[in-house]
Amino acid sequence: MRQSLKLLSGIALFFMAGCYPEQPSKTIVDAWEKPGADQLEIKKALLECGVQYLDGRLNIDKTLEEKFNAEESESVCMRQAGFQEKWEMVKWCEKYENLPICQPDAVIPKRSVERRLNSPHCEEHKEQPECQP
Repeated sequence: MRQSLKLLSGIALFFMAGCYPEQPSKTIVDAWEKPGADQLEIKKALLECGVQYLDGRLNIDKTLEEKFNAEESESVCMRQAGFQEKWEMVKWCEKYENLPICQPDAVIPKRSVERRLNSPHCEEHKEQPECQP
């Protein structure tokens, strides 16, 4: 009886912690979609819009404001390229109106193959399909 209670408690904690069996972790690639675009196209677009890493790593050398500005710039670039978010993402311009990307005269980044190929992700993973010219 005591062992069953421990087992049930463990299972309950497992599910309350958000750990569901056979559900892979969500990545930034999973957050975007576009009709006709496969995962490779989404990865290329993210890197071309300025995403540094596809695995969720953050640049620890940037200030918080720089991180928020970069993330909003990447999102604006993706939307401009015809992609849409699958789920609600933080809109940094609603929270931090003074970010450079939120200003009326802000330059909206466009997709850049050069940016993708020179990204830290592609520097580390030159063999990956998204890192091919």
